[in-house]
Amino acid sequence: MALVGKNERSLFFILKQTVVDIYHHLGYSMLVSVIWFIVFFPFAVTLFNVLLNALETQEHPLNLFLFLGMLGVPYAAFILGPVQTALYSQMDQVINNEAEFKGLWEGFRKHYWSAAGVYALYTGVLLFCLVDLVICFFVLNQFALKILGFFLFYLFLFLVFATLYLPGFLVFQRNTVKKVIKKTLIIFLDNTLLTIGVFLILILVGIAFTLITPLLLLFYGSFLQVLMIHLFHGVMAKYPDPVAPTQEG
Repeated sequence: MALVGKNERSLFFILKQTVVDIYHHLGYSMLVSVIWFIVFFPFAVTLFNVLLNALETQEHPLNLFLFLGMLGVPYAAFILGPVQTALYSQMDQVINNEAEFKGLWEGFRKHYWSAAGVYALYTGVLLFCLVDLVICFFVLNQFALKILGFFLFYLFLFLVFATLYLPGFLVFQRNTVKKVIKKTLIIFLDNTLLTIGVFLILILVGIAFTLITPLLLLFYGSFLQVLMIHLFHGVMAKYPDPVAPTQEG
């Protein structure tokens, strides 16, 4: 699926096409969302509770870093990242009317080790920035560290926004771990406003769906996948090297 033209890179078109695709594939959308929710929600809740507890108890930040490193990085590498990539791959097949149930397992197996490497490195850097933010703003009181904290905050947001492109470079192109991360950061830098706009939509939709829990369980995961797919194809269409799914025997 290659999108061309400026219209396909507009925030409105990406959102509209996402809603249309989910509406036309409700069954698969619900299945993908439930799987995503089961995998992602415990991780998010655990991370939030650990950070909240660390701020309340003012425990040594090294303990926080070690705990998050031992829990967060392996989970993201061996479970969250590969599952996210498999669901992304499956939803791409769904919206192109090419999906089979076995595609979930095939996508998981095909991209497992590359996804594990990318998400391990990326999550490690994100958690390192997060712990440093806690140190700069809540543990130490030096003014210079507060300034450093603002730089770390922007770096953290930069990395979070850029994650929207990680699955695309894993699924649609053959890339090493280094190339996936390099291309992800470059594409975000070249498409900053659009990427932030899409991320804000994900936040707003997530808040709205949280108020109606069944929607969060049944549709948010697929909404995330399809929105990222259309964002990726829309952005990459303006570059000379078009995106095409790789074929492997």
